[in-house]
Amino acid sequence: MKNNYILPNKDLKSFTCPHCNTISQMFFEQHAFQNDFFSTRSGSISSKNVLYIARCQCCGKKIIWIDDEYIYPDIIAEEANEDMPDSVKQLYNEAGLIYNKSPRAACALLRLAIDRLCNELGETDRDINKNIGALVKKGLPETVQKALDVVRVVGNKAVHPGQIAFDVDDKSTAIILMRLLNIIVERMITEPKEIDSLYQGLPESVKNAVENRDKK
Repeated sequence: MKNNYILPNKDLKSFTCPHCNTISQMFFEQHAFQNDFFSTRSGSISSKNVLYIARCQCCGKKIIWIDDEYIYPDIIAEEANEDMPDSVKQLYNEAGLIYNKSPRAACALLRLAIDRLCNELGETDRDINKNIGALVKKGLPETVQKALDVVRVVGNKAVHPGQIAFDVDDKSTAIILMRLLNIIVERMITEPKEIDSLYQGLPESVKNAVENRDKK
């Protein structure tokens, strides 16, 4: 998982390029038709329908906004953790490709991905709230459970996986759900795997001493 991912933003001079996936400096141009300029109440000049074009210094490809709306290319807010199970990653990547154009559909896919991740981690209750609670007992931070409650994955107002919460499901919610999926995978899969790898790399004499200590 890339911890230094920077979401494309027309107000930043550098961010992660959605074409080449590197953090790169961007060269900007902006264009507006003369008829789209207007005077504000304060007397200043503003404009609408402004085309912003960023060109990546690394790969040379372009990223486009109209006013504050991101247009091109389709991007995933954050790459899936490489340890994410394939059945979950498939939903994650599909949501990542559409969250700019259809955040509500993306959020439905991501809630389904969280439900499926719980199953992959051995929790099979039909109530996702109970599954998340079980993962907390296994080491998942309670703050993750609270965050999932805020975006209606758990709690009294939870949305059933695959359904849509029309009042909260926007682009920001989709980004939060993707981040939370990566956090769950990091804590419950990646970290234990890394710790086990470190332990297996210890000299046999040290591992034997630890195992003998634990038997006492």
